[in-house]
Amino acid sequence: MSESLYFQIAETIRQRIFSREYPVGSQMPTEKELSEQFGVSRPTVRQALDTLAREGLLMRIKGSGTFVTEPKLVHESTSFVTGYREESRKKHRILRTRVVRLEVEKAENEVALALKLKGSAKVNRLTRIRHLENVNGNAPVVYTTVYVPFSLFKEMSTLDFTDASLYEALDGRGLSVVHASRRLEIVMPPANVAAGLGISGFEPTVFISSVGYMKNGQPVEYSESYYPASRSSFLIETRR
Repeated sequence: MSESLYFQIAETIRQRIFSREYPVGSQMPTEKELSEQFGVSRPTVRQALDTLAREGLLMRIKGSGTFVTEPKLVHESTSFVTGYREESRKKHRILRTRVVRLEVEKAENEVALALKLKGSAKVNRLTRIRHLENVNGNAPVVYTTVYVPFSLFKEMSTLDFTDASLYEALDGRGLSVVHASRRLEIVMPPANVAAGLGISGFEPTVFISSVGYMKNGQPVEYSESYYPASRSSFLIETRR
């Protein structure tokens, strides 16, 4: 089998999906129909369909057929120190944000530990729900809460983060994040998070906790973010 042949077929089908010739939710032609259409063997078609299924563009259901699915949204924040707004801008997507909560509070134990604060220290707490226009039917893509030491950013609670970028706000005050340590795990979401994401409390989420550090090594932000596992994937870059 020519490897380039099934890649070419996969690319043709991929473009038909992106152009909505094969719309999301529709059933694909059978392997036999596709093999006749492309003039190739069924194993070649099968390998092309398997490639697209691994990409999340197709779902193969035994006994029913192959269906076009909404591809998972690829997040690159696990590979680079960047804000979600900047990541969206680079991909030419329009990010919408709803601020759920913005206030000053006493740092809880886990937050104080992550930010290396004393028990009585205060933090700014910012909770946001974010979605991308015309992606996954405008469903929320992340429910995120970030904590910033009050002593470093005293006016933070007075700002409007509906459109503003937190990372840009930090940059403007000499508090730039230059390094981040992140932990990723699969968890069932708390009830308020599930409601905010518009999912069942029994649907798993990808939970990422992150600590951002300034150039001098001081922690400047700690965040907890929940992504719906069914429509999220993550790019992780490693270098030797």
